Amino acid sequence: MFTGIIQSIGTIVKISKYKSLYTIKTTLNLEDCKKGSSICCDGVCLTAINIKKNNELYNFDVNVGEETLKRSNLVFWKKNTKINIEKSLKVGDEISGHFVYGHVDLQLNIREIKKLKNSWEFIFSFSEFSKQRNLKKFFVEKASIAINGISLTIANVYDDFFIVSILPYTFKNTNLSILKENDQVNIEFDPLARYINEEYGK
Repeated sequence: MFTGIIQSIGTIVKISKYKSLYTIKTTLNLEDCKKGSSICCDGVCLTAINIKKNNELYNFDVNVGEETLKRSNLVFWKKNTKINIEKSLKVGDEISGHFVYGHVDLQLNIREIKKLKNSWEFIFSFSEFSKQRNLKKFFVEKASIAINGISLTIANVYDDFFIVSILPYTFKNTNLSILKENDQVNIEFDPLARYINEEYGK
């Protein structure tokens, strides 16, 4: 489990699709991680199968299965792709965001990015999943949502789209700063919203 507070940016170093093996480098201190540790990579919970330190950098390997590639934007990863990294939550850690499981619900393309005076607005269209099950119920104003593993708050919800407001710190310290319109991101709904909706059949 994670909190959606990104700790570092990782870079894809190598991809061996034959072995479904991805090597990622990061400046994040992974001394407290070991083989089998969970690391959130762009919103996807992956298992580190090998961790090596090289000077001030850490390299770790993860396997990515077909189901993960089908449900996430990892299928677009290539060498030098920048991704958001967060180590798993430990008992006693501060929870500054919200509970994030690293289980992607869907992918959405960024419809528009607006630069405002003190923030950025990322706009996403509901039309992209209009033919799927009723997913719009999970998008509620001021509710939490994870985008590429980042804990964010939905600013506004309209009939055809929703908006997420991004403040400068989040923009500069995540890969949101390098994303462009039409890029695809991983979306994970707030687990509490999912369970409540399923419980009451909404």
